[in-house]
Amino acid sequence: MRKLKLFLAVILLATMAQRGLSDDKTPSPKIKLYWFIPDGLRAEPETFNIYKWAQEGYLPNIKKMMDNGSYGYSRPVYPGHTPVNFATLFTGSYPEVHGVSDGTMHTEGNPLGRPSVMGFSSTAKKVEPIWVTLEKEGRKVGLLSVPGSTPPELQNGYTMVGRWGGWGANFNAIDFEEIGEGGMKKGLARSSKLFFFGPSLAVFTSARISDVNIGKSTYSTAKTVDLEAWGALVRANIYDSTDDGKENYDRVSFISGEKEIADLKEGEWSGWLPIRLKWNDVTVDSEVKVKVIRLEDNGYYKIRFYYNAMNETNTDPSFLAADMIDNAGPMVDSVDSFPAQLIFYPEDKDTFIEEASMSFDWHVKGAEYFLKKYDPDIFIHDIYTPNQMFTSRWWMGYVDPKSALYGEKNLEERDRLFREVKEIYRRVDEVMGKYLEKADEDTVVVLTSDHGIAPLSRWVNLNNYFAGKGWLKFSVDPKTGETLVDWQGSKVVYLNFGNIYIAPSGLHDRDGKWSRQKGEGYEKLREEVITALEALKDKDGASPVAFIVKWEDAEKELRLPGERVGDLIVSNKPGFGWNEEMTEGKDIFEDSLITGYKQALKSDDLPAMWVPFVIMGPGVKKGNYLGDKPFEMIDQYPTLMTLIKADMPGFVQGKPVEGVFEKSRD
Repeated sequence: MRKLKLFLAVILLATMAQRGLSDDKTPSPKIKLYWFIPDGLRAEPETFNIYKWAQEGYLPNIKKMMDNGSYGYSRPVYPGHTPVNFATLFTGSYPEVHGVSDGTMHTEGNPLGRPSVMGFSSTAKKVEPIWVTLEKEGRKVGLLSVPGSTPPELQNGYTMVGRWGGWGANFNAIDFEEIGEGGMKKGLARSSKLFFFGPSLAVFTSARISDVNIGKSTYSTAKTVDLEAWGALVRANIYDSTDDGKENYDRVSFISGEKEIADLKEGEWSGWLPIRLKWNDVTVDSEVKVKVIRLEDNGYYKIRFYYNAMNETNTDPSFLAADMIDNAGPMVDSVDSFPAQLIFYPEDKDTFIEEASMSFDWHVKGAEYFLKKYDPDIFIHDIYTPNQMFTSRWWMGYVDPKSALYGEKNLEERDRLFREVKEIYRRVDEVMGKYLEKADEDTVVVLTSDHGIAPLSRWVNLNNYFAGKGWLKFSVDPKTGETLVDWQGSKVVYLNFGNIYIAPSGLHDRDGKWSRQKGEGYEKLREEVITALEALKDKDGASPVAFIVKWEDAEKELRLPGERVGDLIVSNKPGFGWNEEMTEGKDIFEDSLITGYKQALKSDDLPAMWVPFVIMGPGVKKGNYLGDKPFEMIDQYPTLMTLIKADMPGFVQGKPVEGVFEKSRD
């Protein structure tokens, strides 16, 4: 009998241990994680001191997190931009391990004209991200607008609109603009395509005198233009409703099929309008908002179509799209695009602000609904809008005292611009409020970002420089403004965002492929390129080059994977930005329209590149400022994994930030 009782006791203890029961039969809590990572959200102790703003009452939810948690600064890995640092945040490792060295990467055996590896795709990573690791542990994961999350890697979780992963139908906004003498003809080049090589961001057309009755009273002969994108045709009738004896076009009537769907004047948005779009061979029922950004008296126009960013092809499971749209509305994911399109006219700025507000409206509603309805254990969420504001034309150059453009605005103008900038932080704080409403005592809540933004005032057209040296041969299409590179006849080319490819026998072989060269001729040419870069100076005698690293030293000096970088990696100094574009005039330096930049900048001694790190939850020290010195971005992952009691994969290079923890871990 004693042996039987002992045996039963052993079985009971084993069962309790298996179920995670303590002596009082209370199950161990499963720690949740809500992690918001707004893109490009700069924070540092000088100009963008968000903790001071919070203490002053402007950011009440971040203030609550500060009082109940720890906060400080984190700095990104080189080369400082989105895909690299998101991969770093989600793996706790440097690019040498996770493999993402850029947004567009080129590898041997492939042509240089297009990237062979896309850094925004989930397939670019060489190790698994945090959501895969945690799902394997049985945790329910939700991902919203997270770069690097598509094609989906979750088996049982929720993936919604993983940005630029090459999966699903992603209908970016399109601007239609008059091509006449008053139009932005320069936009015809690659700068009007997503990431310079993707779908169009701007379509240049020309209105014609209408030869039919448009059904409107017009006091100047109506003009008609067909606006076609994503397989959908909308006819715009531009007319003059003012009986003032002048040519004064002031309204646009939009016709789909035979039905008028909107009638707008300059500055007006339509509501959401139903539209049927095509993505490759897939037809998608969607929605579009239309705005007449600019309409001149002579009928010159700039009209924007913003499409619902969410649909059943870019959510997994697919039913998520209808559920989220029904409860949060058609998705305004982020503002503008890359390269920026809302930078040419004053009216573009107004449109930007309106669109940015709509994007935050959606993300506040979307996050709130998803957290309440699906109750994930892990929720990771991004919004691209802060990055878009700080890399746009209108703000960073005039609010950062270290910008060369800072003095171009007076104090009153700078104060107004800074209020517009701070509104972005207030909206981020609003999102955090929804997280805090849903979080319980067993939830870790985190706010951080992938990189900050530094001021930019001058582009450096490196390919024009190389062409002037006779190393690069290209032609410019006079109709489209696009460039055609003679890859076999060229020896040196710069490709975004910090890579220079060098091949004395030609950048492509006869089969149109690139391979890393070697030998005496290669080394001689590479040294010539280094010398030329070091000699490069602008009109003020300033050098744009911060440092140059050879590919074989990339891992040792920059923690980058050598097989996914150019023959030289070149970093720019703050204020300068490398530009891939080529022009007939071969100008090397030009003033930049956008005034913020982050690519190819090293963040070590550059606070403009730092980001916030605010964390609260079980095990986190309360009211704890981590100091003015930033910690490495790779350390966020192991800190979070430790707090939520998850197993750490062997590839992780970061270390937990000891100052975060309520109790010593020794």
